[in-house]
Amino acid sequence: MASSLRDSVSYALLDAAKQQQFLNAFDNTGFKSSDKLILAYKPKRGTYAVFQGEVTEEETERFVSSVLNGDVQFTKTKQKPSVK
Repeated sequence: MASSLRDSVSYALLDAAKQQQFLNAFDNTGFKSSDKLILAYKPKRGTYAVFQGEVTEEETERFVSSVLNGDVQFTKTKQKPSVK
């Protein structure tokens, strides 16, 4: 029953230099043009969280676990993200 109350979360590995238009939906002031980052996005709520550390398998697993455990603060998007 508890899992049915959770919002779905989508994850993406992004290259900030190549996906600037997509990242414009988010407060990307901290994203450098060469950054690889992992984005967790809750489409129903329009909120996101970003991991900007070294993208390794271990760090990715740690970030996803933190999101699922509710240990990560999500931020409201500026607009709905889209890929063109």
